[in-house]
Order: sequence, then structure tokens, then C-alpha cells
Amino acid sequence: MNPAKRLCCLLLLLSAGGSLLAQDAPPATIRLLAFSRIGPELAVAVVGPDAKPLGKDPLTLPTQQLSPPRVVALRSLVFTAPTDLKKILGRVSLPASGNEFILIFLPAAKDATAPYQVDAVALPAAGFGSGDYVFVNYSGGPVGCLVGGEKLGVAQGMSAIYHPLKSGKGAGNRSIVCYGQKDGVWDPVPFFSSRLIVQEGVRNLVLISLAPQTGQIDFRAIPDFIGG
Repeated sequence: MNPAKRLCCLLLLLSAGGSLLAQDAPPATIRLLAFSRIGPELAVAVVGPDAKPLGKDPLTLPTQQLSPPRVVALRSLVFTAPTDLKKILGRVSLPASGNEFILIFLPAAKDATAPYQVDAVALPAAGFGSGDYVFVNYSGGPVGCLVGGEKLGVAQGMSAIYHPLKSGKGAGNRSIVCYGQKDGVWDPVPFFSSRLIVQEGVRNLVLISLAPQTGQIDFRAIPDFIGG
């Protein structure tokens, strides 16, 4: 199984296949994010397994922010080019539990039938809140970060959450340095060194992955404005 499909922690769960999904699962809200763009499409049509569109208009496929939300009544989704419903860009089966998902569009393997591998990150109704950062590791190996003086380890295909406001320091900036590991040895040079901005009313999804063009680790924080 793709290790990205095993993404889980107390506050984040990933999709693990659709054969056992409940057919009467309640409607879900989805938002899209492309880690890197494959092809010219800036938006996608969302359709069901029967190829019928779920919504009148295409849904944008941004790379630096989340798309607007869309409520879907089905858990098995197909994404196509907006002007050609036969051009399939990716597929996903949402978990039977959960009602709010971020769908991450990753470059698919070279021999895949669609250009994107779509992973569903289920966000719980509580626990991932104002000021929080959730780190999702697609980099191919373990990642270790020192965030505001606190150690944060994220195994490959897993996730971890940082609750900066619970430290009592409040909003503001936190230093962050992240290292990768290869063959059990930590790289002495960090792949990312900067500062995180902690804001009331903003939670962040941090994606750590390999940039398709260079093969280097890419670190991207995507803000989600949720109110205080």
C-alpha cells in the first residue's frame, strides 16, 4: 500500500480505499489543493462514478491555497477536465467517516492512467483549530523539526500536529528548522529554516514532499482561515 495512504494521527486520517465505504454516508465538504500542477487545467469538474457532474461549475485547483468548499453527496469522486468529462485527471474514495476533507493532488506514477494521485485528508470537527499547524510528510523519509524550541517528528506517510497557542506564548512568530533522514542518518544540513507565523483564526496545513522538477524536499504551508 502506498505509505501516504497510511497517513494518520489523533487529528488527521487519510483515505484507505473505497471497497468498504458505507453507501449511505452523509454528504461531505471537499476543498482541493494541487501540490504541483500537471497539465494546463486550472480547475476540475467533479463527477460521480456514473460520470454525472456534482455541481454546476468546475472547482478551482489552486497550488498556494485551498479551493472554495463544495458539498458532495457521494464518497466516490472522479475529477475530469472542465471541458472534457472523458479526460480523467484523478479519482478518490472518501472515508465513510468524517465530513470535511482536503483533497491533495499529487503527481501520479508514470504508468498511472490519470496524471494525479488524489489523497483525502479528513479534518476532524475539533482538535485542529486556531493557530495550529498540521505537518503531513510525503518526502519519502522521516522528517524532524525543531519548532519554537519543541521537537516534532513526522514519519514518512504520517502526520503530526503542533499546538503553538497551548504553550502559553500566544500568537507571534516561532523559529523552525527541519531535517531529513536517509538510511537512518539525519542530514546535518536542514532542508528548511525559517519562522512560522502563529495567528488567531488561522490554522495551517504543512505539506512536505519532493518537488517533481528537482527531487528536492519542498515545504509548503497552506493557511486556512477559520475564525477565532
